[in-house]
Amino acid sequence: MKLLLWWVIGLITLNQPLIAQQLGRSASRANNTVSKDIPDKPAIKWQFKTGGKVVSSPVINGRYLFIGAADSCMYALDRNNGKPYWKFKTKGAVNSTVACDSSAVFFMSEDGNFYALDMHTGKLQWTFTTKGEHATDPWDYFLSSATVHNGIVYVGSTDGHIYALNARSGKLQWKYLTGGAVHAAPTVADNIILAGSFDGFFYALNTDGSLRWKFDTMGERYFPVGEVQFHAVVADSCVYFCARDYNVYALHLRTGKGLWVYHEPGSWTSVPSLAGKRLLVSTSDSHRALAFGADYGGLQWKTPVHLNVFSSITTTNDYGYMGSLDGKILKMNLATGESVTVFQTAASKQQEARFFDPATHELFPDLMARYKDDYIKMYADFLDMGSILSTPWLEDGVLFFGSTDGNVYALQ
Repeated sequence: MKLLLWWVIGLITLNQPLIAQQLGRSASRANNTVSKDIPDKPAIKWQFKTGGKVVSSPVINGRYLFIGAADSCMYALDRNNGKPYWKFKTKGAVNSTVACDSSAVFFMSEDGNFYALDMHTGKLQWTFTTKGEHATDPWDYFLSSATVHNGIVYVGSTDGHIYALNARSGKLQWKYLTGGAVHAAPTVADNIILAGSFDGFFYALNTDGSLRWKFDTMGERYFPVGEVQFHAVVADSCVYFCARDYNVYALHLRTGKGLWVYHEPGSWTSVPSLAGKRLLVSTSDSHRALAFGADYGGLQWKTPVHLNVFSSITTTNDYGYMGSLDGKILKMNLATGESVTVFQTAASKQQEARFFDPATHELFPDLMARYKDDYIKMYADFLDMGSILSTPWLEDGVLFFGSTDGNVYALQ
């Protein structure tokens, strides 16, 4: 009887639409759009120079584009021409992405404060102070980005908590303590709050802050904790997330029981996204993007990328878009995985010869020797190429993203 019940549930799931929550698109974080695609050789519609590296992702709401930068500012730009409406200065880098409701934007700063600003004027509405925000290591590029659901803002913190705050007043509703930094952006599905932690657990909380279930990642010889760095996506009764133990996990949303797991040899898996019934995953050291059948985890294709990816893949019905540390934007055919480079930052064109063999277009085989095995210095230098850590946003045939060269770009 139990097997029959799960078979029936499976049939229901297969016949329901897949909905993703992730950075960008809307408060629900659905990042699949019906927008027309950009051409393979797009033009720069506009670019806006901030005062620091941009690793956060753009969010568009009406005429506004909101994006943070390492110059401690949150910017509201005109999405049509890139001109600023306002900027708000904090006392720390803004390496998180905003959440929006109908009147406000919400974001975390490295000054240890979580901010709510009036969407139209940038005027401060309230702040909430955590016990401190910072990167845990050189590859931990982002702070937690908030989610707004039914008037409550959910956000993670370096202090290990998942916080629930009243969206209008900032009053603390509850907090849940994990065993590590929570830099993943919470995802909400069926009134379940989902977020992973650097303690290697993935948490499912009820709306009153009580624990529904938690899942311990498998771990790996060199990364035994299995830290969960990035947000999850949800498709009906399945939740998908990536971890530093080289695995992609698919769990049952309501129980936390395993549905399938995929192991990516020699590489952290980065960020999941969804397009129809296809699960897309970016990866770090294996330098590629992966596509799976979301229901059963069958690998459909893998496409090479020249360097690490730490952002999500934005999709239309036919194509996916993602940036990487080498300062390039790739456009991928979702049916085949075939890709084309549609944009390269000026900094990448100037600096790539430091890292890539011009004959093979691959990293120099002796690159680590040149750096005397100093991985930290090498990855810091990669950012000189105008790395694209932003998850791109596609709207009305225009692709928006930020770069570590300090620019926000719009391509069409």
